[in-house]
Amino acid sequence: MPQDRLSIVTHSVDRALLESRMADARAAVERLDGATLTPVEAAGLLRLKGRIAIADGNLAEGAAMLADAVAGARTAGRLDLLADGWLTDLGAARTAAGLPDQALVSLREAAELTLRLRGAADWATVRAHRLLGAALAAAGDRDGAADALTVAADGAEQAVPADPDVRAAVSTERTGALRAAGRSSGSPGTDGAATEATAEEIAADLTAARHELDELVGLTAIKSQITALTDLLAVQARRKAEGLRIPEVSLHLVFTGPPGTGKTTVARLIGRIYRGLGLLKSGHLVEVDRAGLVAGYVGQTAQKVDEVVTKALDGVLFVDEAYALAQGGESDFGPEALAALLKRMEDHRDRLAVVLAGYDEPMQKLLSSNPGLRSRFPTVLAFTTYSADELAEIFRSTAAKYDYRLTPEADAAMVEVVADMRAHAGPDFGNARAMRNLFEDAIAAHATRVVNEADADLSLLDADDIRSAAKPDGTR
Repeated sequence: MPQDRLSIVTHSVDRALLESRMADARAAVERLDGATLTPVEAAGLLRLKGRIAIADGNLAEGAAMLADAVAGARTAGRLDLLADGWLTDLGAARTAAGLPDQALVSLREAAELTLRLRGAADWATVRAHRLLGAALAAAGDRDGAADALTVAADGAEQAVPADPDVRAAVSTERTGALRAAGRSSGSPGTDGAATEATAEEIAADLTAARHELDELVGLTAIKSQITALTDLLAVQARRKAEGLRIPEVSLHLVFTGPPGTGKTTVARLIGRIYRGLGLLKSGHLVEVDRAGLVAGYVGQTAQKVDEVVTKALDGVLFVDEAYALAQGGESDFGPEALAALLKRMEDHRDRLAVVLAGYDEPMQKLLSSNPGLRSRFPTVLAFTTYSADELAEIFRSTAAKYDYRLTPEADAAMVEVVADMRAHAGPDFGNARAMRNLFEDAIAAHATRVVNEADADLSLLDADDIRSAAKPDGTR
């Protein structure tokens, strides 16, 4: 057979399934059955069989085959295949098979990989984020769904070849998700139709956002600082409404600290709180990093900054690893991006809150690199690494969120694993992100254990599930 035989057979199966020619799809797969296959070809064959099983209505069997195919591609180190639709197919299959938690695990990874490896303006990225948005909406995560569908809609606008029908459909889905999340129902950052939420609904969301902030594990000092700041802003807004003179209080913030310590989550809650206080119209979050602000040619950086700011108007612009804007050489355009951002902040002082985030030491250097930064960002919130007890509580809360329970033995094993992870943690330790990964690996191990047990408890994790999810050296 030719070297690209997997691609040839995959193309044949794609066409046959599209035209509902099941016999032809099976015949195409038979070309590889019995042949000597490379590990990647074997994984590809499993994937094709899984897709055929799903088309035949055998959803659980098909999802299991796709899971094995993904595992094979992962073992072979072929992340490009996972980003090429394999993980997205698995997420869609698990959704169809009634496995929403496992579907979210696959779709989250698919969304991250496609965005990183293929870029936003790629149909694989659009599809992964579109399905993730639907899954998050079904799980009740309205903000997450709105964020995922915003990525999908923005990507569909630029993806080639153009598909106006899909573009329109994704745009409609984004609008619905934004409304469900209590955000602007127009395009992000425009003066589109205002949210349909009533004053009572906005007040209720403010209360809910404050409650969610209080419920976050740890972050005691952060919560106290945010409460003091928002109380000040609320009183100043009332004084302004009564015609009293008020000093200018900045909405902009700096978040310092290691990854996975809740910076993005808190920024999203800040947006909702600002909205509830009447300081921002929608309070939505737009997340960006250096690559989203800095271009490679003269004149393009200011344009990129304009585009990002426009999307963030009436909400919060979250600039992750913001210190990278000041780390280039003499010909770097990072300083231009900073200057452009500062100007847009001044131009839209009543319609934009900016949060700069990153590690503590480089963020301090960034603030010292530009005289205008410290004056515009007077409030610095320092996020610290979670303790082992806090990390264990984050794992428990994540499990409870998805209706999983731990046996006493599993909880003890989890505490032991987490303590070991914390003891081996380096400067890039993922904190809450590491707990999410540990949980997702644990429920994958649980699924493997119970998939063929008709009477198994589908919500109970045991100690072996936890231990199977842990790496030998305690890292993630």
